[in-house]
Amino acid sequence: MKSTVLSATLAVAYLSTFANAFWRLPCGGPVMVDRADPIVNPGKVAGHLHTIMGGNGFDFTMDYEQALNSTCSTCAVTKDLSNYWTPSLFYQAKNGSFFPVKQSGGALIYYLQRRGFDGEKLNAFPPGFRMLAGNPNVRSFKNTPEAKAVNFACLDYVNGGPETNGFPTKNCPNGLRTQVFFPSCWDGKNLDSPDHKSHMAYPSGVNSGSCPASHPVRFISIFYEVMWDVNEWKDKWVDGKWPFVLSNGDPTGYAFHGDFVNGWHVDVLQKAIDNCEDNSGDIKKCPYFEYFDSKIQDDCFLPPRVNEPRTGWIDKLPGCNAVTYGPADNVPQTGCGATTTIGEPEKYYSDMTAKGWDYFGCSLDNLDTRTLSLRNAQADMTIEKCIDYCVSKDQTFAGLEFGNECWCGNSVAADRQGNYKCRKPCAGNPGQICGDGQRLSVYKKGVKGPAPVSSVKPTATATTVKPTTTIKVASTSTAFIPVPTPVATSATSPISTTATATSTGTPTPGSDGFTVPAGWVAKGCHIDPVDPRALPEWGYWHEKIYTSGCITHCESRGFKFAGTEYAGQCFCGNEFKESPAPAAECDMKCEGDAKQTCGGPARLTVYAKA
Repeated sequence: MKSTVLSATLAVAYLSTFANAFWRLPCGGPVMVDRADPIVNPGKVAGHLHTIMGGNGFDFTMDYEQALNSTCSTCAVTKDLSNYWTPSLFYQAKNGSFFPVKQSGGALIYYLQRRGFDGEKLNAFPPGFRMLAGNPNVRSFKNTPEAKAVNFACLDYVNGGPETNGFPTKNCPNGLRTQVFFPSCWDGKNLDSPDHKSHMAYPSGVNSGSCPASHPVRFISIFYEVMWDVNEWKDKWVDGKWPFVLSNGDPTGYAFHGDFVNGWHVDVLQKAIDNCEDNSGDIKKCPYFEYFDSKIQDDCFLPPRVNEPRTGWIDKLPGCNAVTYGPADNVPQTGCGATTTIGEPEKYYSDMTAKGWDYFGCSLDNLDTRTLSLRNAQADMTIEKCIDYCVSKDQTFAGLEFGNECWCGNSVAADRQGNYKCRKPCAGNPGQICGDGQRLSVYKKGVKGPAPVSSVKPTATATTVKPTTTIKVASTSTAFIPVPTPVATSATSPISTTATATSTGTPTPGSDGFTVPAGWVAKGCHIDPVDPRALPEWGYWHEKIYTSGCITHCESRGFKFAGTEYAGQCFCGNEFKESPAPAAECDMKCEGDAKQTCGGPARLTVYAKA
């Protein structure tokens, strides 16, 4: 593989003082992961899966006005409702099955004020503009500007290493950063072109230099960085070879590419280009932007609409995308049986009208001031069980959180209402959704009509938010969301995560206070960020929680760390990043034994194997 000059460092280096100016636009997780591409396949199912960041105006067919009608974005700036997307990344196991690789921290979009000569006018993208960078069908390095614009940084903060045009050949302990630089020279006439590239050209130096005479109008340059957690698979390489493949069937990396649909308020972008001269990359130093609240970014999403397996272990990549190694270019395939239908949006709630309850929305919770006051936790929690519990307490709202918790009350405060992002499968029925971290799947007694999805509540810094999609649910059906098949039980999974037990037996509450079990040590009180959890696996053994029982339970499942939280929660894990908190913040008595202490709100009392 050949190294290029494109990197995060060189992406911010240029000769003239003003041309060093740039800002980084932070984008959170994807607004959608689906086979959608309104540039290449408008109105149709796309050839391969994409990870899409940006505004929730995104659709299989969209124009500039639809982009501006976004009610939220996973990217930070309220006046940028553009969409940015790339192919998704998968791990391929020895048996040929695939598992999606997690994104790490979303994406960074660099806006670089690169000029070919001093005084050259830099322009904002016009309304309706769109473009594509890269070629999804190449399987070898072509030594063209387009090929040089794609590269990879294998992040290893200890040993380092060069950036490469194709995939690296070693593990990346600090993540794989996929990168693509877009052309910045425009023909001045066409907002798009038949191949979605010809209306644009790269400058003489690919990421800098002068524009050709055929494309004389200079845009601000954009450069994508998307991070992936490949280190999670470090012990699962196949025959010592790089085991990752792009969603278009490319195991080489040369076919990485990016798409851009402009959704900027053009006047705001032009003002920033003309006046923001800071060269640190800190977007907050450009005074012309306003920002979404981070919760708005986190909860902005669109449900997928192509009904096919794409999460958990899957037998083949979505679409007709056999893995092809090249060096010849890939020839896109059709007729493999993959769906070509754009369906209804996936549903993230279940129909409870048969019980006289209806979906109210995914609402916010707060660990210090709970949205609903009465709590019940069960290892086999379902929506039906939570509703039954709330009925027994004569409450009219039932909320499910973090898979296994049920909360009841008679009202939901207005500032907690909305349709946020609830994605956690119920502990007792993985085909149902039971909230998420500090998110409640709320049902209300006697509500009539379907509930909206894909909307979030506005904040003072966000644009006005309104529902964008309504799900129609038949009164006799139960709506299910496809969820990942658990690795340890999947028929196609080549990896077993079943732990070897190191102790057995049912934990018994102590009667004389708490003594740390032999072989374990106390690690003190620590902050739990909740989403994601500091310890990822929750533990229950059909009793109320107490610390000694939690330690025994985690040990029996092969875990190295155990933690209790909020009086009645147990969590286990094999890795733990310490984030110490004052001991006084872990002062809640355990529900299963009041002589023991079980953390606090968003605070873990942590123990580790010695």
